[in-house]
Amino acid sequence: MPTKFPALIFDLDGTLTDSKPGIVGCLRKVLEAHGIAAEEPLDRFVGPPVEQWAVELLPNGTEEDRISLAADYRGCYDREGWKNNSVFPGVREMLVDLRDDGFPLYVCTSKQQRFATRILDHFELTPLFKAIYGDKPEFESHSKIDLLARLIAEQTLDRQSTWMVGDRIFDIEAAQGNGIPCMFAGWGYGPGSEGELAEAVAATSMDVRALVGLRESEA
Repeated sequence: MPTKFPALIFDLDGTLTDSKPGIVGCLRKVLEAHGIAAEEPLDRFVGPPVEQWAVELLPNGTEEDRISLAADYRGCYDREGWKNNSVFPGVREMLVDLRDDGFPLYVCTSKQQRFATRILDHFELTPLFKAIYGDKPEFESHSKIDLLARLIAEQTLDRQSTWMVGDRIFDIEAAQGNGIPCMFAGWGYGPGSEGELAEAVAATSMDVRALVGLRESEA
């Protein structure tokens, strides 16, 4: 292992916390209220920005319709959805071990910053991270590629010694778009086939440390 430990950037939903029950529950309520029929299961909507799936659900709708759908979903999530959440088994221990070993830890999530911070505060995970980056309404782009680029630039991270850890294709694409390797979180929501596009696959959270060490020793 090098003397300077790689920076590890974690996705939130499906990687650190099991947020699917709250997200899908609110989505079902909002779709019913708007009279929108969506093909089940709704798992594919866990991960991408709300603005992205609003377009999929309302392909012929107006921008106002999509904004209304997104606002109603976020209102439901603000009231109740975020509480229906839990930390994946082994994740807290993994983060503590990595932090104590000297790895700089970050979060990069398509979830709005205020929700991400609230959830991490609630589970007392915030102190383990050097910075938390979530989406914000004022951002011109809601792309995870651009959000990750913002984190890397503002935190002055070395792309040659930085990993993205996430469970969806959006995390892999964000890493590729920024020239860093991605570790696929096999315990999350993404299908295993997506992991084939990542540089490494961690079957469990406790595999992360060993896989980063193996990759660095081979570099």
